[in-house]
Amino acid sequence: MKKLLTSLLTILLMFSLLPTAQAETEYPPYNEPVPFKDLRGASWDIMFLYKKGIIGGYPDGTFRPNEPITRAQVSAMLLRALDIPLQENPTVTFKDVSKNSTHYRALATINDKGILRGENGYMRPAEQTTRAQMAAVLRRAFDLPLEQKPMFVDVSPANWAFADINSVALNRIAGGYQDGTFKPGNPVTRSQFSSFLARAIDDKMKLPEPFSYVSQKGIVVEEDGFQYTIKGEKLVKINKKTKEETVLLTEQDFPTQDGLFEVHLETGFPIILQNNIIYVPYWAAVSQGTSIPYRYGVFRTSAQGGKHGVKFWGLDVDTDHAASLRNFSVHGHDYYYTVEKKQRVFDYNPTFDDAVNVDQTLILYHQSPDTLKPKKVMEFDARVIFEPLEGSTRFSTNVTQNNKSVKFDASTMFYFNKKGVFSYSLLDGKTKKRSSIQAKDMKMTDTTVEITDVNGKKHSLKK
Repeated sequence: MKKLLTSLLTILLMFSLLPTAQAETEYPPYNEPVPFKDLRGASWDIMFLYKKGIIGGYPDGTFRPNEPITRAQVSAMLLRALDIPLQENPTVTFKDVSKNSTHYRALATINDKGILRGENGYMRPAEQTTRAQMAAVLRRAFDLPLEQKPMFVDVSPANWAFADINSVALNRIAGGYQDGTFKPGNPVTRSQFSSFLARAIDDKMKLPEPFSYVSQKGIVVEEDGFQYTIKGEKLVKINKKTKEETVLLTEQDFPTQDGLFEVHLETGFPIILQNNIIYVPYWAAVSQGTSIPYRYGVFRTSAQGGKHGVKFWGLDVDTDHAASLRNFSVHGHDYYYTVEKKQRVFDYNPTFDDAVNVDQTLILYHQSPDTLKPKKVMEFDARVIFEPLEGSTRFSTNVTQNNKSVKFDASTMFYFNKKGVFSYSLLDGKTKKRSSIQAKDMKMTDTTVEITDVNGKKHSLKK
């Protein structure tokens, strides 16, 4: 059987059909003289806005494309783009803008329209505009809907511009970086804002289809008005409005292997959803005598119709990660998972139960979709407590392979052990101790980590 499993895993395919990441690139230049002497080749966006009279340069004939754009400059560009006339006799007063200032009428008008707002009487005209502020003003200016679907790993629901940033991404005005970040605090240059504004004005300028770098995880997950879950041996899609249920995949849709008992679908199996792709960690080999799984895998299928596009995620068979694959998670185009440093044997422990004060060393691995070779990230200790397999009655094993002591959000892995609760950033590789609480359970919300300690007391930690 070992030889058969090795051969099977060797031919498993990597997930190669993920959408291409958005890139904020320039369009080909116009075939006419460039109006600014510091541009070797004007971008299509800059020329588009220049020809419409929305942007201009400085008196010395430069455009200064890499210079951060100020709030006053953003105001002037938006008023011209939206053809909003300046107020004749505005009455609003700003603590930092004189009524004699050349920027006063524009700032008063944009403030009155609710597009770019002052705060506590200050308009801050010379302040640099951040990417988060850019998203907010463009969403308001072009009356785009606020969007709650998360798009970037570094923009959580706790961010003040969360819904604005998601909106400009879904409307193909602004994209992210290759690592799945948006970098909301970074300043926007004059050239970049020109690109964003051109896309907001003209659909021909927009980016390709949006890509969310954030996955949804759980026994039941939701996206775009549908719920996805596993009921018995069926993967189903439920219309939240009509309650209509569609079967995407059944256990019978998987080919059988001689001498190998696999369970791909079972009530209580967690699933991961990202950009209409569903990932399911499954039992790749189950003992027919004890019904205890001893190898694991992950398959991927379409949220539109499962049986026609099942792909298996390839594991590095040399390190035998399939024997203790835990806590699989999807982040952008990349995958993370853990394995046990010293593999535990569950043949005589069918419930996987252990005392809550037992720690075990796990190894975190990272794998990109263009390689079969996973990369070791770090080793860490975590409590040996497994997530329950809720609702299943077919097997003596009543837990999934995931640990309660390990959880991922969009950009961070949280874990707990006998020393406390910790976080590990997937973006910068830094580990932080968050609390000395002795935990036995952990759940995630958009903004907090909810801890239950060994005495049953609840604690809430801010992310």
